[in-house]
Amino acid sequence: MRQTKLYIHCFVLLLLFSSWHNTINAQLTYNELSVQYDSPWTFKKLQLIPVRFKGVGKDSGNANITMFNGNIISFSEAMNKHKIIVKENNAGGGADVSTLLIKNRSNSNIMLMSGEMVQGGKQDRAVGETVIIPKGKSKNYLPVFCVEKGRWDDKAKSFKHAGTADARVRKQIDVSKRQSKVWKQVDEELDETNKKNQTSAYLRAYNDSTYFDTSYLNFFINKMKSSDSAYAGFIAITGDRIIDADIFGGSDLCLTAYIQNINSYVHSLKPTDGIPSKTHNEIKAFTDKFLTDKTTQKKYLATNGRMYYNNGKVIQLIAYDDTVIQPEKK
Repeated sequence: MRQTKLYIHCFVLLLLFSSWHNTINAQLTYNELSVQYDSPWTFKKLQLIPVRFKGVGKDSGNANITMFNGNIISFSEAMNKHKIIVKENNAGGGADVSTLLIKNRSNSNIMLMSGEMVQGGKQDRAVGETVIIPKGKSKNYLPVFCVEKGRWDDKAKSFKHAGTADARVRKQIDVSKRQSKVWKQVDEELDETNKKNQTSAYLRAYNDSTYFDTSYLNFFINKMKSSDSAYAGFIAITGDRIIDADIFGGSDLCLTAYIQNINSYVHSLKPTDGIPSKTHNEIKAFTDKFLTDKTTQKKYLATNGRMYYNNGKVIQLIAYDDTVIQPEKK
């Protein structure tokens, strides 16, 4: 009898562990997520709609859902603290435009997001996909896209972190996955901002952007500090358009990517954008396209976003609005 009770007790514990484990590694749909349409964070032209994991928060028994138990740092922090080495990949006898060599020198996992940029090397690059570089000094080969097609120096410069590209460039990286499309988008934005330069350097327009306002960053950082930080991600809105949706597999990933995502959103703002005006129903119509279930999600992201994985687990879902935006009048 005692053995039977012990067996039942162990079985119940196994079921509870299985349920907890599946919650952490669950798919990112309405079954697991709650979109807080009525609790937006708004400052000037930028609005963020929080997305939470269900059953997570101050008043729940589960305070957080993490994937790396806090043992993860951002790419920008790793570079600023010299915890990561980024070099040209010369494995084939010459530098490879589409790949960089990465070494993690820290005791933490390092998260690199698609669209994050490094300036220097033989030419400026943008990270080609969201990846987690595990702790340790082993070599990692990172897919990248060139965002400066007119320069290829014989002597490579040291790389430094240079921010995260705006949503239009990121969309070409995430969705088209083609260098020619990235270059075309960069050229369009250089023309729009009258920042055309000899090497077609995207960072020339990015760094000189008159749209960037540090007050946005200060506001949203303080907003996060005053919250419980238990978020899966956010939907970014400006004027009457949706910038994109960034949702992560763990709240630690969301927090790690937060500042770079804000930078990307602010750089995505245009002079013609107004105060955020999307209605609850309009935003839900967008999220329904990729959060309803796995089938609709897969179909929508095939042409309007991307899902990134680490060891078979979802680490990021990024979705772009498929609504046709009319070009600005010059």
